[in-house]
Amino acid sequence: MFDFSDAIKSVGEAFTSLFNWLKTNKEEQCKTQIIKDKNRLKKATNIAEKAFRLIDNNKEYLPKDVCIAYEHLRRQFDEKD
Repeated sequence: MFDFSDAIKSVGEAFTSLFNWLKTNKEEQCKTQIIKDKNRLKKATNIAEKAFRLIDNNKEYLPKDVCIAYEHLRRQFDEKD
């Protein structure tokens, strides 16, 4: 004879497993996105530092107003939170 209570229990466990899997999958996607964002930020920071060094080595060729704007941006970049 078919036991409905066991069937309902099994279906409930299946849904619980599905929701747990979906939750874990979403958490892993978030972790992966955070890692990707961190890597992009590191790459952008490295590029900015190279650009700053390039400008630092050639400031004498820039107009004074550009140098002032650059120094302001450089101070903002170098500030620590």
